[in-house]
Amino acid sequence: MGDRVVREPSPLRSGIVHTTLSFAAFSSVAAIAAAAIHFTGEPSAASPALQIALFEPTDVERPQLKTRFASNDAAVSATGTPTSAGSDLSKIYESADDEPSLGVDYNDGAVLVRASMSDSVRINGVSVSSGQSWQETREVAALPRAPINDVTERTSLGYLPKIAEDGRTPAGAYARPFANPENRPTVSIVLGGLGINYTHTKSAIEELPPEVTLSFAPSARNLQGWINQARAAGHEVLLEVPMEPYEYGRERPNAQALAVGLDEDGLTGRLDYLMSRATGYFGITNYQGSKFATDEVATAQIAAALANRGVAFVEDGSLNRSTFDDAAKSTGLRYRQANMPIDARPDGSEIENKLLELEVLALENGSSLGSGFAYPITIDILKAWTDQLGEKGIVLAPASAVTRASAKPASPEVAGDAATLDTAATGQDAKKALSTAG
Repeated sequence: MGDRVVREPSPLRSGIVHTTLSFAAFSSVAAIAAAAIHFTGEPSAASPALQIALFEPTDVERPQLKTRFASNDAAVSATGTPTSAGSDLSKIYESADDEPSLGVDYNDGAVLVRASMSDSVRINGVSVSSGQSWQETREVAALPRAPINDVTERTSLGYLPKIAEDGRTPAGAYARPFANPENRPTVSIVLGGLGINYTHTKSAIEELPPEVTLSFAPSARNLQGWINQARAAGHEVLLEVPMEPYEYGRERPNAQALAVGLDEDGLTGRLDYLMSRATGYFGITNYQGSKFATDEVATAQIAAALANRGVAFVEDGSLNRSTFDDAAKSTGLRYRQANMPIDARPDGSEIENKLLELEVLALENGSSLGSGFAYPITIDILKAWTDQLGEKGIVLAPASAVTRASAKPASPEVAGDAATLDTAATGQDAKKALSTAG
């Protein structure tokens, strides 16, 4: 009979067994201790607790609060009722003239909110009158949906602007009506680069006052949808046209950018293609173009093409030695050059200083125009700044209201263009502009 071999226990197995037994033992001890504390412990011996009541108990002495408006040492309770001067809160003042004007009325200790006497309040840039909602006011400010048939031509490229048979122009039909009966100084803002970033575009449309003009990139996705949203919010619109700069830097040039080396047919062909990307804009504005703007022949050809279609041109103020001004005068183009870009350096202090310069120019010259890019900081600063303009005696005006046609138009059609646009800019043709829609 063979001998039985006795094997040593496995170290791994022994470790697992001992660890499990140890956890079980400590868990049992902890559970027993917790149960004993729960059933035999004293709750009052626990850490301090804060009791919060939704109602002020009547059987507890009320805390005494101070009032910085009282003319004596009378204390006021938490409910707003005097504790030593009776139930009428006005008794804590020496006279009725000493009562502060806080927009509330007091009646037997109750606080009655008194309605504001102001005619309107600004909510997200929209002046909402008493008794109206923000949505109702926004709908009233909405511009007609594009396209408007009388000033629209259907082509193989798409819709293109045209001058109507009665002389009405796209610049007048799509402009935001504006009136300034008191002839106050005006300041205008064009905010560009929209349609590329969804969040920034949405913020500009919904949060800025409708008097702020918005410009959209022709390469933006859903360009017509963005323009429709902007006009529904009351904003007039510009279309950005890329033009040849001296150097593009890291950016690839737009395939349809207006270039100096093109002949007249090439320039007008590219311009028509860009303008056919959408409809509903009263004019165009440049994107880059430092080189193109210095060529007198090229700018004269573009100015003539725009004037023939009744479209305005707003220069963003970044082009040195620009010849567009002379081209506009020779062709009767409705034109305005911005005084300055406000956020060439997107710094808060820099933007605020530029806006202050625009205010000064408006007071000195009667009007001023600034251009900006849809940076979040620019939008935020514009929201606060536009709310304060009324207090300074300055009116926020759409850019179309400060564009002007040449005093010496090149043709009778252009003369009609100038007269029609001047009428729309002063608000006399506002009803016609708002009622005629395609």
